[in-house]
Amino acid sequence: METRVMNEIREYIVANWLSGDARGFSDQTDLQASGILDSFSTLALVAFLDETFEVRLDPADVSTETFRTVSALTGLVMGKLSGESV
Repeated sequence: METRVMNEIREYIVANWLSGDARGFSDQTDLQASGILDSFSTLALVAFLDETFEVRLDPADVSTETFRTVSALTGLVMGKLSGESV
């Protein structure tokens, strides 16, 4: 399940903000420092996570740490799916 979550998040980011070009992009790429995430793309990503994985994110869940990398986002989603507070 974790691999599927990670792949879907990565594919969404590549398709929507990298024009399908994943060269130089990894699960550890800093989404903020690289300019991929800004306030608008963060809101779109929150909506994607809600719709795709049926997880509700609280405002406290949306932070620079949880939204820093695909790996961090995967951990956030997996925690929500298992009922853990993140």
